[in-house]
Amino acid sequence: MSELSNAKIHFNDQGTPVASDFDDVYFSNDGGIAETDYVFLQQNGLPQRWPQHPTAAFHIIETGFGTGANFLLTWLRFRQHRHTHPHAQCQRLYFSSFEKYPLSHADLTRALAVHDTFSDLCQLLLDAYPLCIAGCHRLSLDNGSVILDLWFGDVNSQLPQLTSEVDAVYLDGFAPSKNPDMWQDTLFSNLARLSKNTTTVSTFTSAGIVKRGLQAAGFTVTKIKGFGRKREMLTATIIADTNLEYSSPKDVTIVGGGIASLCTALALTQRGVNVHLICEDSEVAQQASQNRQGAVYPNLHANLTDDSQIHVQAFLFARRFYQYWHNAGVNFAMDWCGMLHLATNSQLKLRQEKLIANALWPAEIVRAVDASAASEIAGLPLQQAGIYFPLAGWLNPQQFCQQALTYLALQPTFTFSAQCHIDKLEYDGEAWQLCTTNGNFTASAVVLACGSKMADFEQTAMLPVNKIRGQVSHIKQPAMTPLKTVLCHKGYITPQWQGEHSIGATFDRSATDAFVSEQDDQINMQLINDQLQQPDWFLNPEVKSAAAAFRATVPDHLPLAGALQANQLYVLGAMGARGILLSPLLAELVACQICKDPLPLAQELVNRIRADRFR
Repeated sequence: MSELSNAKIHFNDQGTPVASDFDDVYFSNDGGIAETDYVFLQQNGLPQRWPQHPTAAFHIIETGFGTGANFLLTWLRFRQHRHTHPHAQCQRLYFSSFEKYPLSHADLTRALAVHDTFSDLCQLLLDAYPLCIAGCHRLSLDNGSVILDLWFGDVNSQLPQLTSEVDAVYLDGFAPSKNPDMWQDTLFSNLARLSKNTTTVSTFTSAGIVKRGLQAAGFTVTKIKGFGRKREMLTATIIADTNLEYSSPKDVTIVGGGIASLCTALALTQRGVNVHLICEDSEVAQQASQNRQGAVYPNLHANLTDDSQIHVQAFLFARRFYQYWHNAGVNFAMDWCGMLHLATNSQLKLRQEKLIANALWPAEIVRAVDASAASEIAGLPLQQAGIYFPLAGWLNPQQFCQQALTYLALQPTFTFSAQCHIDKLEYDGEAWQLCTTNGNFTASAVVLACGSKMADFEQTAMLPVNKIRGQVSHIKQPAMTPLKTVLCHKGYITPQWQGEHSIGATFDRSATDAFVSEQDDQINMQLINDQLQQPDWFLNPEVKSAAAAFRATVPDHLPLAGALQANQLYVLGAMGARGILLSPLLAELVACQICKDPLPLAQELVNRIRADRFR
């Protein structure tokens, strides 16, 4: 993980973008799309390979995303493939592209203006294009049939974080003479590591350093006619120890009823997997996901840490995820109204000042505000300065879960069992047997996404899950109506929804029942008065209701996500108070692990949260 900066570019007389630092064009003045088609699609046998591809997904790796022209043409051709071959096995495209110097949104907008043939795709890419933050940004397009993983950072440090086999390689980037740092032995050896017997490679260059690097890594290299005025280019194949093709489990049972389980169900049904959701309550979102309003924002550190990287990637993914499903008809209350974290004590003030001074995160993610600016943003008078997260906000997790279930119930591959308690979970050597109060069920794979109940099974008893009771209070105070952003201090306050604000939350490590307590309402209200210096707008609020539930955590305060055993038993949980933030990305991760698809996180981050780390 490293700091990142946008590309420095200018446009030549032909309107072609040129990298100022490398003195090289992003695509040919003679026609960038024609060159892409010849060099990368035709020489990798695309789109002809897709109708015969034996698995559900096809994976392309590209070095140098640049203006995205290679991706855009490939996306267009894959759309056409899906239209003309709707019954082909291959219906999903993964495109993993690496870029050390991402174009700014403004420069990308100008660069893509030349592509009249697929201006609609250009606009969709621009709408999804991520901020300049290192790591993997997963962009789900065309209802999940095309997935673009933009890996921002040096390819030679990022490519080792990829573990999924590749079907085709677009070996692009600036010429070796202009950008020798990219064309290293580690690049070629990592491409070889990810390749199989059917993998193909093509590159615009015929430079000796590239030919020798590919050959040293085990590739068989061929020189062919280059595009246009270029005399030669290279293609390559490899003989590798190819494993038998993996087929996804035909059916997955998810145990749970909160936001983690519903996100996992959505991710798997999008991949055509049969999903059975088992919930012990009469309906979903009756436990930790029952809140009216949950804040969504990343917990960032002043230094570059794995924890911060997971949080910021999960945050950006969650924004795209929730917006996608909201647009798809999963209706729930949501408002990206920003979040103010007020410096309510000297220690927090120093921590925030260091975070801003180190400037590791772009201003679109977080910026400093004084008390006056904070008051203007909030719509209420505030006494403290702090930091502002303009992209943050809140959503109703209970509504999301209930509406997601309504959507899933319409899918032919989904089954739901309510008021269903699992008495025993057992693997018989071929499949999982679930003995429940509603009868016995069989599953090829099981995902335990059941919050504080996660360690209640024989297979999970070793997980050091802590159960922490928390209570959120729902209050009415007309003077608070102008509040227009989430306020965080030691607790949090949301803007009003349906005339009420959510405030909280308590932390009770000794409770054994998730009871609602008037005393906790008083604690929540007193915390605001203590932290915000008894603001006039919080005078004598009326408590309308409250909700209490258990948060699940483990000692290192990181989530649990992934396989617990080699026999298709997975765990997703221990997210504490961050389930709304973390569930979309980690559910995507678990779904990809089950289906053996490319993962949406760097392997070093996957290792940090692996479910079997306490075994």
